[in-house]
Amino acid sequence: MSMATFSGKRYFVTFIDDKSRYCVVYLLKSKSEVAAKFMEYAAMAETQTGKRVKYLQSDNGGEYKSDKLARFCAERGIQQRFTPPYTPQLNGVAERMNRTLVECARCMMEHAGLGKSYWGEAVMTAMFLRNRCPTRAIHQDKSPYQVWTMKKPILANLKVFGCHAYVQVPQDKRAKFDSKSSLCRFLGYAEHQKSYRFEEVSTGAIKISRDATFMEDKFDEGPRNYNDESSAVEFDDHDEDEEKEEGKTDDDMDSSDDDNEDTRSSKSNIKRHTRTQSLEKATVIPSPKRRTYRGPSLEHVSAAAMDFEAAYIVDSVGETPTTFKSAMESSDSGKWKEACDSEFDSLQRNDTWEIVPLPKGRKAIGCRWVFRVKENQDGEVERFKARLVAKGFSQKFGVDYEETFAPVAKFTSIRVVLSMAAKYGLMLHQMDVKTAFLNGSLNEDIYMDQPDGYLDATQPDYVCKLKRSLYGLKQSPRMWNQTIDGFMIKMGFKKCESDHCIYIKRDDQDMILVVLYVDDLILASSNNELLKSTKMALSKRFEMTDLGELDYFLGMEIKNDRKTGMVTVQQTKFLKSVLTKFGMDNSKPVKTPQDPGLKLTKNMCEQECKHEDTMCNVPYRSAVGGIMYLMVATRPDLAAAVGSLSQFSSDPCPTHWQALKRVLRYLQATPNHGLEFTREEGSRICGYTDADWAGDIESRRSTSGYVFMMSGGCISWKSQKQRTVALSSTEAEYMALSEATKEAVWLKVLLGELGEMTSDEAIKMYEDNQGSIALAKNPEFHKRTKHIDIRYHFVREKVESGEVVLEYCPTQDMLADMMTKPIAAVQFENIRDRLGIQGAAANESRGSVEKTAAVKKTPRQAASSVEASGRPSFAIPVGTGMYQ
Repeated sequence: MSMATFSGKRYFVTFIDDKSRYCVVYLLKSKSEVAAKFMEYAAMAETQTGKRVKYLQSDNGGEYKSDKLARFCAERGIQQRFTPPYTPQLNGVAERMNRTLVECARCMMEHAGLGKSYWGEAVMTAMFLRNRCPTRAIHQDKSPYQVWTMKKPILANLKVFGCHAYVQVPQDKRAKFDSKSSLCRFLGYAEHQKSYRFEEVSTGAIKISRDATFMEDKFDEGPRNYNDESSAVEFDDHDEDEEKEEGKTDDDMDSSDDDNEDTRSSKSNIKRHTRTQSLEKATVIPSPKRRTYRGPSLEHVSAAAMDFEAAYIVDSVGETPTTFKSAMESSDSGKWKEACDSEFDSLQRNDTWEIVPLPKGRKAIGCRWVFRVKENQDGEVERFKARLVAKGFSQKFGVDYEETFAPVAKFTSIRVVLSMAAKYGLMLHQMDVKTAFLNGSLNEDIYMDQPDGYLDATQPDYVCKLKRSLYGLKQSPRMWNQTIDGFMIKMGFKKCESDHCIYIKRDDQDMILVVLYVDDLILASSNNELLKSTKMALSKRFEMTDLGELDYFLGMEIKNDRKTGMVTVQQTKFLKSVLTKFGMDNSKPVKTPQDPGLKLTKNMCEQECKHEDTMCNVPYRSAVGGIMYLMVATRPDLAAAVGSLSQFSSDPCPTHWQALKRVLRYLQATPNHGLEFTREEGSRICGYTDADWAGDIESRRSTSGYVFMMSGGCISWKSQKQRTVALSSTEAEYMALSEATKEAVWLKVLLGELGEMTSDEAIKMYEDNQGSIALAKNPEFHKRTKHIDIRYHFVREKVESGEVVLEYCPTQDMLADMMTKPIAAVQFENIRDRLGIQGAAANESRGSVEKTAAVKKTPRQAASSVEASGRPSFAIPVGTGMYQ
C-alpha cells in the first residue's frame, strides 16, 4: 500500500474458508508476518469449527514459501497448493474476495470523505459486512457468518462507515462540568467485543464503545460526487516482487482429487491484497439511474419464498417518490409540484420561519419533502399530498428540545364514544386539521436548511429560523397538542382526565364529544346546531377540512345508522390488503384462527432446524404486524392468536408460519366482520375475565383474558401471558381478575366523566372460578394463597369499596374464553357473535332474527340477559353467527 495506516500497516492478507466462504482479514506491517498470521488463523478455525485445516491454496508469493510456514504445514499435515505462474484464475475465490474488499473499502472511504490512511479500517469493515451478506456460492440462502457460526447474524446495529457519532464519555473520566460525549468518526466494529470502533475528531484517539448516538448523514466532508474520477481513492495494486517470485517456479498444480472428500471439511484460501492481475487501477464508474438486482437462480429459491413471493413484489410503476428531485422527474410531476406549492404557501401564510444567517456556533438541521397519495375507503385517489418535514433526529436534547410527549386517543375510548353514539343516536362527523403542527409555537431557537426547490435566490447561504413547530421536530406533536387543548378549554369543553384526547361539552340536555387523534377529529353530538357551531369555531381558529359524516377513521370503516341505533366498525379494505400482500387472497377459508389441537412452542425450531433455510425469506413479523392492527382496532376474536404467534417473531419455524397462515385463512373467511354497537342490547357496561391455567407447556405460565361489553359490542379486550407461574387454577384466575379490575376502574372513571356512570355505581364482572371470587371477597390469610403477590390483591380492595361487583358465570357462558386459548369452532362462533363481531350477511338478516326474538334468543341477546337478570343464560345460536 502506498500509504500506511495509522498503526503502520501496509498490507493485508485474507483467509477464506472454501466451504462457508467466511473470510478473516489480518493487517500486516510486512509480508513476513503471513506465516504467523496463518498459524493464528488455523488455531482459531480448528477451535471454532471442530474441523482441521486440510489444504492451503495460494499463489507463488515468497511469503507463502517461507521455511516457517512450510514446517508448520508439514507438522500439521496441511497440504500446500500453489497456482501456476501468472494463472490467478486457479485461485479465483481469494482473488475475487480481495477485489471485493478493496472495491468496498474504496467506496466507503469515498462516501465518508476519508483519506487513504483509513484503508485498514475500511477493509476490516468491508470484511465484517461481507461475512454477513448472503452469497450464491453457498447455495443455502445463508450468509458466510451463519454457516461458519451456525447462528444468524444480528443486522440491527449496522451503521454507515465514517459517519459522525457522539460517543459517551465514561463518568469516571470526566469532571462535573465536562461534556458527557465527544464527537467521533465511526470506523467499524470492534473485534471480539459487542462494541463499535471510533476515532475522536479532536484528538485522533481510537475509542471502543457501545454507547453512542449516530448521525448517519453527517460526514467530514459529506458524500462526494461519485462521478468525479479525480477524487477516486487509489490502492497500490502492483507488486513487482510477486511477479518475479512467481517467475522462479515451474511447479504445476497437482490434479484435484478432493471431489470425494468430506463435504464438511474446511478448506482455506490465502491471498494477498496486492495481486496485480486481480486489481487493476480503478476509477469510479457512474452508477445507473435505476438500480437493478440479480437475485439467486430459481433453483436455489426456497419453497417458502416461492410460496409467498407476492409479499416482496414491489411495483415500480406509480411508485411514491422519496425525494423532491424524483417527484419532479416522475410522470405525475405536475401534481406533485402543485402539492409542494400548496404546502409551501401554507408554510408562508403561517409565518413558519424567517430567513436569517446561521449564528456562529449553531448547526442547522436538515429537511426533506415527504410525498403521499391519499386514498378514500374505496381505494380511489383523493389527492396528492406533499409535506415538508424537518430532520428532527439531529436535534439535541436540552438545546433544540425538552419535553416531547403528546397524547393520542386510545382505541378503547374511541369505541366507547361509538357505543354511546349507538345508544343515544348521536351524529358522527369528522374533521381534519390542515398543517396542524404549524399551529404550535416553539420555545427554542431552531435553525433549518432551506427546502429543496424553494431556495431563496437572493440569500442562498441563509437558513430558516423556525417560529412555529414543523412536522419532524421532536417537540412538534406536543406543541400542537398544547395549542388545540388550550383552544378546546377556551370553547367550554372539559378534558377527560382518563383520556386527555376526549373532550365533552354539555348544553342543557344536549352534548357534544370531540375525539382527538393528532390532527384528526371525531365529533359526536346530539344537537345539529351545537355540532355546526363547534365546527365553525374550529374552522375559524384553524385551517380545517370538514369531511362530513364519519365513515373512515384510522383505517376503520364506520357506519352510523341513527334510525335503527346501530354503529358498525369494520376494516375490510385493510384486511383485504393484508391478504393480498401475503398472497392469501385466494386461500381456503377456515372457521377458527387457531387449531385447538396444536400447541406452539419454541422447541419446534430445534426440532425443525433442518428447515431453517426455508424461513429466511418468510415475512413472519410483517404478517403478525398486519394482523395485530386488525386485532387492536376491531377484531377481538384475533387476540389469542396474535398473542401466541407474536412470541416467535424473532425466530419462527415452519410450523409457526403455517399457524400464522391459518389466521390469514380465517380472515379470508370473515373479511366483512367487525364490531357492532346497538341501541337495544346491553347498554350498561359489564366485563368477563378468564384464565387458561398453565397453558404454556414450556414455561407453564397461564394466559389472562378479559372483555368489556357496552351497547351490545365489545369496547375493551386483552389477551396476555401472566408474569409468573400460578400454582393453581384459582391463583391464575385471581391474577387475571386483577388485570381486568384495573381496566374496569379506568373505564369507570372514563364513563363517569362522560356522564354514563355515577360515582356510586359499580361495574359488574363475571368470573367462572368460584375460588377466585371467594379469594377476592375474603381477606382471610390462607396458607395456599400467602405467596400471591400483593399487587394482585388490588382486586380485593376494589370489591370492598364497591367499585367492582363480582358474579359467578358458568364456563359455557364465559365470553373471555376465546381470549385465553384456542377453542372449537361451534363455541368460537357462539362467543364471537355474543361479542358483537358481525359480518355483512349477519347485519342484513338481523331484522328477520329479531322478529322471532320472543321465541328464540340470539347469542348476543343471551349475553345481554346476563346484565338484565344478574344471572347469565346460554342459548344455542339460531340463524346468526354461522360460518360464511
